[in-house]
Amino acid sequence: MPPTDDDYRLGAVAYTDEQRESVLAKLEGYLGQRRGRFLGYQSNLALEGHASLGRFLGYHINNIGDPFVDGHYSLHSRWLERAVLEHYARLWHARLPDDPARARDDDGWGYVLSMGSTEGNLYALWNARDYLDGNALVRDAIAGDASCRTTYVRATPPEDNPNAYSPVAFFSQETHYSHIKAMRVLDIPTFYDLGGAHYPGQCPLDLTGTGTQTYNGWPLGGVPTTGGDEGPGTVDVDALVALVEFFAAKGHPVLVNFNIGSVFKGAYDDVQHACERLRPVFEAHGLVDRSVRFDPDDPERVSVRNGYWIHVDGALGGAYAPYLEKAHAAGLIDTAPPVFDFRIPEVSSIVTSGHKYPGAPVPTGIFMSRAGSKLRPPSDPAVVSSPDSTFAGSRSGFASLAMWNHLAQLSEEQQVQQAADVLELARYTAARLRELSRLLEERGEPWAEDGIEVGNGDHSLSVWFQQPRRELVEKYTLACVPLNLDGRRHDYSHVYVMQHVTRELIDELLEDLARPGAFDRSAETADRPPLPRQR
Repeated sequence: MPPTDDDYRLGAVAYTDEQRESVLAKLEGYLGQRRGRFLGYQSNLALEGHASLGRFLGYHINNIGDPFVDGHYSLHSRWLERAVLEHYARLWHARLPDDPARARDDDGWGYVLSMGSTEGNLYALWNARDYLDGNALVRDAIAGDASCRTTYVRATPPEDNPNAYSPVAFFSQETHYSHIKAMRVLDIPTFYDLGGAHYPGQCPLDLTGTGTQTYNGWPLGGVPTTGGDEGPGTVDVDALVALVEFFAAKGHPVLVNFNIGSVFKGAYDDVQHACERLRPVFEAHGLVDRSVRFDPDDPERVSVRNGYWIHVDGALGGAYAPYLEKAHAAGLIDTAPPVFDFRIPEVSSIVTSGHKYPGAPVPTGIFMSRAGSKLRPPSDPAVVSSPDSTFAGSRSGFASLAMWNHLAQLSEEQQVQQAADVLELARYTAARLRELSRLLEERGEPWAEDGIEVGNGDHSLSVWFQQPRRELVEKYTLACVPLNLDGRRHDYSHVYVMQHVTRELIDELLEDLARPGAFDRSAETADRPPLPRQR
């Protein structure tokens, strides 16, 4: 039996050592059992090399403050954090300065996250908002205590452009939900919110016949993706450029998010191509090297910065795609994924989740941006004696330790081979599922008469297919998402081929899916008729 709330309820009386060990053993047994067939989520469970870290659980390791400035708190792991940041700076073609106090604008800066990419996305969007709306950055010297004010105030726009400091956010319909959460917290309007409210019926996209939900003619949920829900999940660059140009022409600064390994389909937006298309739009509408009045006490003072911010959410692919690029260079795979990193001059920030790839026993990740765009902290607490330049106050020093420990066990050659191997297994999984789809169609399997609509994008570790019965969803911990195809709901599951997944486990899943009735969900959807299928 799985654990229950009653097993762990705390009261006035302490657990005996025997009772406590018993219920902890029950949890360990449950986790071990679920781990064996864990297929639906982007978490690497090949964590055997972390067992030696138990010796550090007797310490409170806290990396509070800036990772590059040691404070008075002595129980930290900043040496390891800086080593991890140097690793990702190399992967993403950024340069970390030897002396952070003398960093150039194009140098890198970042920190190890305590939550994962949700924290990184929130911090990136906060940084982007303050960069675009005229607030002071670290590089801007300001008078008095202006940076300590708690009221959010945009800079005063010039008389000829009231929208100069009112950024608008753009992201595809495949983007992670944390972006919507962050934009609500930060009060950043999306293009469809602003368009629907202030420019009804003026959307530059023709959405006729697409089945897209709209708000006064603007596509809800984000920029359309190539091929819609039936496509690979990459952003439609033509649509993105048209939408950005509409708002840039009205004087708005622009915040664009790209995905490198999207949540459900594992899609890779072509960031380099999109930026090449956006570059002339930025230039045409004065969003390159514009003058910004950043000091509320001296409006005549200006700094030069761009009117756009390009953020890359690489929660999964940010740590994986660079090794695929190296694998292609080594002749291990046939094509390389799109370039997304700081080689592209427009890219402002990147995040990735360390617990997804390469893997960690706790949620963590990496945030990295250009030093010249670094957010000015709202305060400088003397008690910490290190700049409060990260989103969190206390930060998990154990996360940096776990990230370092994993990376230290693998050479670059091993990581390149590992990336090629998991991609090969993902392709194997897609091929086996397509064979199964044809078999089910041939035998007229109920609820799978037209096959099971298998999908797998270029370089993606996600393989999606028609959702099977609940028992199989639970057995293999499959993620399930409803997609809208031609205005009708279709339920899908996906497999994520992470490093712990084996060919034997994939074969076991396929054996279960091939059994009669594996896709018969009539008892689960009794309130609606069987879903029509499309080839």
